[in-house]
Amino acid sequence: MARVQIKYLNHLNATEPYLICPPPVVNNNKYLEAASPNKGRVTIACKQEVYVFMNTSRQPTFYDWLALGIVRIAKLRRTQLVSSDDTDYTKFYDDFFVAKDEELSFNDPRMARRRKTILDCIRKRMPAGGSLLDAGCGLGEVLADIPEEYSVFGFDFAESNVEFTRRRLAGRAEVNQGSIYDIPFPNNSMDAVLCLEVLEHIEDDARAVREIARVLKPGGHLIVAVPYTYYWQSYLQLMGHFRHYTRETLAALLRENGLSPVEILPNFPRWHQSYTRHYVILRAQILTFGKLFGGGSVFSFRWPWQNERAIKRLEQRMQLAQDADATLEYDALVTSTFQVARKPLS
Repeated sequence: MARVQIKYLNHLNATEPYLICPPPVVNNNKYLEAASPNKGRVTIACKQEVYVFMNTSRQPTFYDWLALGIVRIAKLRRTQLVSSDDTDYTKFYDDFFVAKDEELSFNDPRMARRRKTILDCIRKRMPAGGSLLDAGCGLGEVLADIPEEYSVFGFDFAESNVEFTRRRLAGRAEVNQGSIYDIPFPNNSMDAVLCLEVLEHIEDDARAVREIARVLKPGGHLIVAVPYTYYWQSYLQLMGHFRHYTRETLAALLRENGLSPVEILPNFPRWHQSYTRHYVILRAQILTFGKLFGGGSVFSFRWPWQNERAIKRLEQRMQLAQDADATLEYDALVTSTFQVARKPLS
């Protein structure tokens, strides 16, 4: 069977961003089937291609441009995704994380904030002694915090991530190499699945969600997080992102593939983005002026005239922003892409 290609196209400034009439011609083949649009996402199948039209009618803001610039700087001298060839995919993800990312995973307050939210959700929705799978576990920072009362499992596409996570967890979890298109666990075997910043990397995200639903027990829960920022085509080459999401497009993806959205979790969007920008500035200061005072890691560096580490002072300055984001009405925000979905009982 030929591989189905998933292509994401943006409609900018379209008065009817969901309606494609008459069906366009692509590669001399008319579309054969069109799905009904659902709040920003419409899927149209065409022989060996599937086109997903995303409603991205808003114009990029200054901060969207700034976010793109930060990503470009962060990815300097790193492997980029050249093509969809299997060899390129494997190299891109094996090289995706470097030493500073490993340090970041242990110390980043943004990740710590998300881990706390996840743990609170697990205690609320998952039975004691239940089984939990991290689908695309990365460097294992979330699995490392799961209480020992739960049975934990993980898999990742990149063998380098699997090896690092196994060392990090020291036997605490069963971690294997695998694909989210073919999750290496049986049907109805997991009480909960985590899928954090993974679906945007997956060409066929609908297939991935169906596979997650397969391994969940009836009544089990998926905790999923995806990026909500403006999507630039450059993100595919830089980050391996095929798309970004909104609250509505993520919920539609879940509903259409066997899961029912039941809760929106706080993702602290304004604090998260502001902290990222301040962190980049601080890191640049330490890499330049900080060398006059010995340099070192951004997480250990301290200016001689200050008693606390520079990163700790940044966290304290940003606390008010985090507190403000805790009061947001997440059910109404387009940026609410940290969600919980449930597999129906039957």
